[in-house]
Amino acid sequence: MDFFERINFTKVLKIAIGSGVAILIAEFLGLKYVSSAGIITLLSIQDTKKSTIKIALKRIAGFAVSIFIAFAAFNTIGYNVPAFICYLLVFVAICIAFGLYESLSPCAVLVTHIMSEKYMNIDIVRNEAALMLTGTSLGILLNMYMPRNLKHIREYQARIEDEIKIILDRLVKFLNGSEAKLEYDFDSLEKIIDDAVAKSYTDKDNILSYDLKYFINYMEMRKSQIMVLRYIFIQGSAMNSRPAQAYDIADFLQNMIPKLHESNNAVNALIDLYFVKEKHKSSELPKTGTEFEDRAILRSVLVNIEQFLEIKREFAENISDEEKKMFWK
Repeated sequence: MDFFERINFTKVLKIAIGSGVAILIAEFLGLKYVSSAGIITLLSIQDTKKSTIKIALKRIAGFAVSIFIAFAAFNTIGYNVPAFICYLLVFVAICIAFGLYESLSPCAVLVTHIMSEKYMNIDIVRNEAALMLTGTSLGILLNMYMPRNLKHIREYQARIEDEIKIILDRLVKFLNGSEAKLEYDFDSLEKIIDDAVAKSYTDKDNILSYDLKYFINYMEMRKSQIMVLRYIFIQGSAMNSRPAQAYDIADFLQNMIPKLHESNNAVNALIDLYFVKEKHKSSELPKTGTEFEDRAILRSVLVNIEQFLEIKREFAENISDEEKKMFWK
């Protein structure tokens, strides 16, 4: 089952059918070496729209450079292997220097056609240019259809927010004494967020009309919050008792949990947290060494909860009105 899940069947169909169609188009146009159009189409179909267009433009630019180098090499040395080697020496160096490496393979194949013909004129150049344009154009056209991950990203969002609520609920139960241990599998949750970020990047590069950096920033924001929660759990695990201040924090978190949705800017929660901190300042001094240590831990926990909320506040502040209308429900 995992084997089939790893296969991008849409891409498989695009490559197989697209390569065949490219060959048929090249035959219809009366071109020579028609199989090369299919190979160029195969190489042109990438994982995203933006990468397909970017590589296609690089290959067209590389083709123009390639023709000039081939003309010089073949007319100086002859239409033979030494001339092809000299062509490659110059062309590969230019491709590496100017970031045109993706154009190397298809252009080299097209130049071998010229070497096979043993001469070079406008008709041969036009044939090779048509092969390149047919393959790259069909690759771009096929990749205009790209399944979007937006639904899956929204599912990831909902799952991550639910997991954060579970984490905070466990923290509440630990602070009010309902649970003795403070445990959670943070590694698994971070893996979920990494997967969501990867899908967000893919979706961003598949939508040419607008930028989906919002979802990337959202996932990174949640990842930062979870790092803070992980540290809070490490701190809390060292507590040996439940001072009265622990119950205050538990009550605060209990009231905060239902408000942890995407569009909450955390401002009200920060205000409520301020009053909790003020209350703790006026508390009686600890009476035992254990209480002193536990209250010091709670003080640090409060600081980190504040950081947790500030991360969300900063995220909300940096969102444009357009993004709020588009993505906030």
